[in-house]
Amino acid sequence: MKNTFAKKFTVCALAGVLGVAFTGCGDDGSSSPKGTGLPAEVADMEELETYGCGMDVIGEKVYVTELEENYECDGEKWFKSYDQTKPSSTSTKSSSSKKSDGFSDSKNSDKDGSSSSDATTSSCSAKSSSSRPTEILEPEITVNETCTEVGACDAIVKTDISTWHFVRKDNFGDDAEYTYTVDGKDLIVTIKSADGSTDSKTYSMYNMESEAGVEMAFNAAKSTCKNGGGNDNKIKSCVKDTVKALPECNASREGFIGKKDSSSYVVCKNGSWEKAKEIDMDTYGKTCTNAEVGKRTNGVVTETNKYYCTSNGWVLMGDWSWDLPKEAYLNPEIEYGTMTDERDGQVYRTTTIGDQVWMAENLNYDYNKGTARSYCYDYIETNCAVTGRLYTWAAAIDSVALANDAVNPQTCGYGKTCTLPSIVQGICPEGWHLPSTSEWRTLFDYVGTSSTAGTALKSTSGWKDDGNGDEAYGFAVLPAGYRGNLDYFNYAGDCAYIWSSTEDDSGYAYLERFYSNYSSVIESPSHKDYAFSVRCLRN
Repeated sequence: MKNTFAKKFTVCALAGVLGVAFTGCGDDGSSSPKGTGLPAEVADMEELETYGCGMDVIGEKVYVTELEENYECDGEKWFKSYDQTKPSSTSTKSSSSKKSDGFSDSKNSDKDGSSSSDATTSSCSAKSSSSRPTEILEPEITVNETCTEVGACDAIVKTDISTWHFVRKDNFGDDAEYTYTVDGKDLIVTIKSADGSTDSKTYSMYNMESEAGVEMAFNAAKSTCKNGGGNDNKIKSCVKDTVKALPECNASREGFIGKKDSSSYVVCKNGSWEKAKEIDMDTYGKTCTNAEVGKRTNGVVTETNKYYCTSNGWVLMGDWSWDLPKEAYLNPEIEYGTMTDERDGQVYRTTTIGDQVWMAENLNYDYNKGTARSYCYDYIETNCAVTGRLYTWAAAIDSVALANDAVNPQTCGYGKTCTLPSIVQGICPEGWHLPSTSEWRTLFDYVGTSSTAGTALKSTSGWKDDGNGDEAYGFAVLPAGYRGNLDYFNYAGDCAYIWSSTEDDSGYAYLERFYSNYSSVIESPSHKDYAFSVRCLRN
């Protein structure tokens, strides 16, 4: 893999990385730029090698017919291009084992089966995405050897008698080889003359068992060596140093993810390697363009991680996040229906469960009339687009409409009781209504019991502490939290509370409570002036 990452981007890909606009960046490679002298196609590699690959043609591609692949110039040599867009002026045999990027199926596709790049796209950004390799960059192993030369006399080490070995000139100008050894306290010097004869002498004066004796002997040996020109003979010593490191982070590797060691990753940014975020390395090589919003994929490094493509890039589908749109929490295996609220044009997914047709999303109709109010979580409007609005019970039952009913006007809401109709349209669109507790129980009985309905109806992501549900029916209950009557918001990501139309007394009405890591649904009354979610049921 290191050879792959050593190659340079094409000029078009580099433009995409740096955000630079180059004229002709969207060309399909059917012809080389004027003046390069390169053909668009050659028969084989032998013919390709006849064309020079220098800085004047860096980034240029030539199609090799025999291999059915594009080759690209990196300024020094030809390499198999990452961009395998086939030149339009050539025709080649199709191959079931290769895709448009030239890699095998196993490398061309994401784990969820989606294509990792679109080589037919003509935009600069698309070519940049397809040109960048999808593999994590592995460190390269480099062996550096450092060698030094020193004269034979200077190479002698006082504490290592084996280094007391040198060649010097004798009195006749011939080479004589000196070797020093120790026998107890005695120093023995063996001289091998140029004619091959040897002579050994024993010196007892030094006492080689004492530090002072060794010092004296060392100085004498070194002097003998130097006086005979021993330093003219050089001794070469080399040290090998093995370095495991990523290649240089330069403009052509901007955005590359590298593996620093077995458990940590870095990303190339602005000319230097810096620690990579989990999402950087886990979505590496996977495209997320505006045209792909809604795509899901598993992580590259941690396969159990799931990511959702938004207009702002990949977002982890884990604990609760307001950054994910409501569609991310729907079950992709369910074929949803839709309905349009004619009051504001909002479109809602619907799901059929038994004989009931439910909204598969929380209601998001802006209702604020008198004391009957609705709210976005934390007063952030964009939060409503994810979980819908939170309604007081007076708003949920549309107390204003009940008070203005021509046949049976009712004053309903906090601090009051009233006689409600058998079907309460409430805040729901025409043809839909606020479900009663008995209608909620019908739902729970169909999916199992109230003891297991939490697991069956909660969304498969978004609940904290991995408290997600199976969401087998497309109901996708989201942990939207609530607003208290003292103007505070709480429990987003932990809990979901959904109103029923069933009143308890003047201060309370019934709702359905869903909790993280809890399989049951709890039905109990709560303050009418608290604000909770609303789901509508078709009449």
